[in-house]
Amino acid sequence: MMITALIWLSAASVGTDTMAKEDDPVICRREQSEVGTHMRPKKTCLKKSEWDFIEDHTRNKLQSINQRGNNPGRADKPR
Repeated sequence: MMITALIWLSAASVGTDTMAKEDDPVICRREQSEVGTHMRPKKTCLKKSEWDFIEDHTRNKLQSINQRGNNPGRADKPR
């Protein structure tokens, strides 16, 4: 949950001046509810460029974690 909030904060700070408003529609998605809760999923609406940024950032972060494995210092240090 905390990672999602950080990613959304990063997405909010991304400038979208390069795209026209017509090319950057607002897309609404429902989040999956957390395990063990009976609360309804939340609806989140962001611009397409913001969703793309979140997906790219998440993909890169997961790839970095997979490359590091269980050793957090390994990926940051050159060989």
